[in-house]
Amino acid sequence: MRSIEVPVMIVGAGPVGLALANELSYRDIRYLLVEATDGKVVFPAGEAIFSRTMEHLRRWGIADRARFPDEFPSNYPLNIGFFTSIDGQLLAAFPGLTNEAIPSASSAISPEGPVICPKRIFDPLLRDAALEKSSGEIRYLTRMDSFEQDEAGVTAVITDLQSGAQCSVRTQYLVACDGGHGQTRTKLGIKYTGSFAQGRNFAAYFRSPDLLDKIVARYGAPFFQMHTVNTPRRPYLTTVDGKELWRLSMYVQEHEQIDPLPTVLASLGMDVKVDIIRAQPWTGHMVVAEHYGQDRVLLAGDAVHLRWPKGGFGANTGIGDAVDLGWKIAALLDGWGGDKLLASYEAERRPIALRNTCEAANNYSLDQLIQPDPDLDAASATGVWARAAMASLINDKRRREFNTQGIQLGYRYRDSPLCCPDGTPEPPDHPVDFRPSSWPGSRAPHAWIADGVSILDHYGRGFTLVCFDPSIQLDAFMAGFQKRAVPITTLRVEDENIRKLYEYPLALVRPDGHIAWRGLAVPDDVPQLADLVRGAA
Repeated sequence: MRSIEVPVMIVGAGPVGLALANELSYRDIRYLLVEATDGKVVFPAGEAIFSRTMEHLRRWGIADRARFPDEFPSNYPLNIGFFTSIDGQLLAAFPGLTNEAIPSASSAISPEGPVICPKRIFDPLLRDAALEKSSGEIRYLTRMDSFEQDEAGVTAVITDLQSGAQCSVRTQYLVACDGGHGQTRTKLGIKYTGSFAQGRNFAAYFRSPDLLDKIVARYGAPFFQMHTVNTPRRPYLTTVDGKELWRLSMYVQEHEQIDPLPTVLASLGMDVKVDIIRAQPWTGHMVVAEHYGQDRVLLAGDAVHLRWPKGGFGANTGIGDAVDLGWKIAALLDGWGGDKLLASYEAERRPIALRNTCEAANNYSLDQLIQPDPDLDAASATGVWARAAMASLINDKRRREFNTQGIQLGYRYRDSPLCCPDGTPEPPDHPVDFRPSSWPGSRAPHAWIADGVSILDHYGRGFTLVCFDPSIQLDAFMAGFQKRAVPITTLRVEDENIRKLYEYPLALVRPDGHIAWRGLAVPDDVPQLADLVRGAA
């Protein structure tokens, strides 16, 4: 059996595995990524890309590829609508911006803002960006059959599914991004905890060249997503390419058999042509793994959390896992990471998975409060009253799913062993209302320091010490980190507004852009602080 050696092996080339490949490439770490399928996206879902994810893409140099792909119009209005039926009465609408307009609207809190980039575009984009760099290799139609770990590393056996040839891979770290049905978590004996199968669903992916024109003619504008209230099974329609590709998802009963074509046609209620590309059942969960790995074998993405697709938390949470894990593995391979650094991965990311998974489940529960009512379609005064009452309920209960900047940018590593608490109260944490903060563990606040240049653009390669007071001498701080061989740069900013945003004259930003420490002056024992933030304290 042929043998190869590589510092990191990744299993699974979904968005999380591909994000980890890009993060490792950014840090010049070699990897091998294996994927049992051919990599084609057979069922597109998960098109909402969060602001924080886009900031990572910005750091990797590929944000514009996600915002302006050829396959999705950047000027498509991302309107959300609730209707009695697709061809019925509009009950409530949440007007949305276009992908190209979002950065300007979000510029006060993020250099990027969120974007809609369907999975059929997003996954190949991440793959191509990773392959453009020379740091790693991606092998499709390649399966990991087994792995064994010891104190020095992991030995895995992989099989080329086309030739049948096997290969032994010796790696220092194995990261499984192999999803909820992946075998790595099971082989480690790690269980999911939470509620499985909270609801049964069915989704169809189809082509309809004339549906968009019919919708615009009916309502005077296109919609990114259309939710129904009175249609059987309460289907909701999502555009996949802003042109002719669509996804229709609906609630169904357990063991209910769905014939896709007539069900889709009946749900649309319009005289349109429909070609079913793929249809499949799916189930909503609320589960998080008990642990995020074992020694040198780590888990990320759906391998450690499964949730309802209500809010777009899936891939975005997993990409956050990849970024957190990527800089820590790089630190260990580069020799400056401490022996407790890897353990901080679970301590930091598991609470975020619990937070996001519960928020998605809450969105599902709120959606269950929207119930069919025959009066909604009535032309009488009773119908007018019923529609007004439903509009009020929808605005009260359903708007938050589509306005989640607090979730996207406000998550923080509150109990991280790598962040130094300063005794100040934790700021509010609200899923909708985002307020920037330099509280240790928070994502460092964004501010423009030059035309088109965010302060976030200066973070990433190593630690960054930001100083807002020109009278503070930084030599001792730099010497303390250099004594521990921890990569660090300084950034002096004289803008008083940015200083107020960061609250303190000194802020230490980690390679992943989170605040590790803040203070009024250089601490007395800088090497001790360096040991804390590098996982050696």
